[in-house]
Amino acid sequence: MSTADYYLEKDASYYALVRYDVIGMIPRGVRRMLDIGCSNGATSAVAKEQLGIEETVGVEPFASSAALAAGHMDRVINADIEVLEDLGFPEGYFDCIICADVLEHLRDPWAVLRFLRRYLSDDGCLIASIPNIQHIVPLLKMARNRFEYEEHGILDRTHLRFFTLHTMIRMFNDSGFAVEMVESNRSNSLPYRLATIASLGLFRPFTVFQYRLRCRKA
Repeated sequence: MSTADYYLEKDASYYALVRYDVIGMIPRGVRRMLDIGCSNGATSAVAKEQLGIEETVGVEPFASSAALAAGHMDRVINADIEVLEDLGFPEGYFDCIICADVLEHLRDPWAVLRFLRRYLSDDGCLIASIPNIQHIVPLLKMARNRFEYEEHGILDRTHLRFFTLHTMIRMFNDSGFAVEMVESNRSNSLPYRLATIASLGLFRPFTVFQYRLRCRKA
C-alpha cells in the first residue's frame, strides 16, 4: 500500500482540523500566505478571516482534499510539493508559509525548505509544526526494543522523518533559515505533571509531543 493510500484511509476529521495553535504564531500584517499540505483549507480559511490575510494559496497532493480547499482558499495547487519545480508565483511573493505537520512526511524536507525559501519575502516567515521523537512514550518503546508504527501520533506510519528539537533547528539552519520562535504542544495529564514536578523540571522536555517553530530567512 502506498503512502497516499495510507492517507486516504484516515478519518475525515484528520483533514478538517483547524490549527489554532499554528494560527497564533502568524504575525500581524501578513498579506499573502502559502499553506503546504493545506488539506481542506480549514486552517487557512480561519487565518484569513481572523488576521485579514488578503490571499491564501494551498498545495495539497490529494485531489479530494484539494477540491474542498478550493472553496476556502484563493488558489489551490493539487500536487506533491516534492515534485513541483515551480509554484507559478514570483520569487519572494509570500510573506508567510505554513508547513503544519508536513515535513515529517517528506522524503527530503531539506530540499523542500530550500525550494520554499525562494518564494518567501525577505521579511516573511515560515511556520512549521513537527512531532518530537524525544517524547517519553517513543523513548520507552525503544528502550523495550520496540519501534512500531501507529495509526496516528508521533509514530504515525506515514512519517518518513523523525526529529528532536535540536535536529529540527539544524534542518532549518541547513536550509537557509534562522529559528526565531519555538513553542510546544505537551502531554499535560496528571502523571506528566507529577513527573515534571518531581524532577524539578528536568522531565519537562520529554512531555513535548510536538514543536512549533517560526523561522526567517537567514
